[in-house]
Amino acid sequence: MYIIFLVIGVIITFILSVLSGGGASLLLMPVITAFIGVRGVAPIMTIGITFSSFSKVFYFWKFIDWKLFSWLFPSTIIGSVIGAMLLAEVPTNMLQVIIGIFLVSTVIQIKPRKRSVSLWPKIKAWHFAPMGLVVSFLSGLIGGVGPLMNSAYLNYGMSKEGLLGTRSANAILLHVTKIISYSFLGLVDMRILKYGLLVGVAASIGTYFGKQLLGHISESTFRQIVVVSMVVSGVFMLFKNKEYIISYWSTIQF
Repeated sequence: MYIIFLVIGVIITFILSVLSGGGASLLLMPVITAFIGVRGVAPIMTIGITFSSFSKVFYFWKFIDWKLFSWLFPSTIIGSVIGAMLLAEVPTNMLQVIIGIFLVSTVIQIKPRKRSVSLWPKIKAWHFAPMGLVVSFLSGLIGGVGPLMNSAYLNYGMSKEGLLGTRSANAILLHVTKIISYSFLGLVDMRILKYGLLVGVAASIGTYFGKQLLGHISESTFRQIVVVSMVVSGVFMLFKNKEYIISYWSTIQF
């Protein structure tokens, strides 16, 4: 029964992930934690999201921005390896709180006239190299950072299909590197692999249905969904770490 609930939850999560440009990792964290424990979250999500990313690349291949991907390639490998190496040693609560605050702050990107804007200057392709290094490091360290770079993709001027295709191509590189790193560090056993493959199959099914629904929404609606999903992901991440925030805040009171 638990397995059925897990599969249904993963399918729904990845349908929403396609429609919002990503963020499945944040929604999957509490579900996977309940089944396997906190230390299994990162490798299981990595295996599962790899399956989903292959599906998205297949569906959106012709929309991938390979110039952008080439800038992300080296920094993604380096960042994910370093993050994976530090997974078992570095406390991640503060990182999750910082990421949550950043995601929530994207609410200011929505204007009253329902226009998505950005506070940042126009993003260029080479800017994704340092951003990719930081994001891949955080992903390797805490398992997933949700739609952290989506505002950059939108600011770069990508279509909904281009965002999904390019983001997923980079995600394959990121997560395959993480799987190799986790395996080398002894963080992947048969139980982890079993759950990872189960999540992966369900993720692929969810991606298929999400792709069918994507064609029925406009570019502007997609951009609004992306921004809202970033805010919701941030609120979720902060709520998940509320005890840490309260504890930390109490230590700096005078």
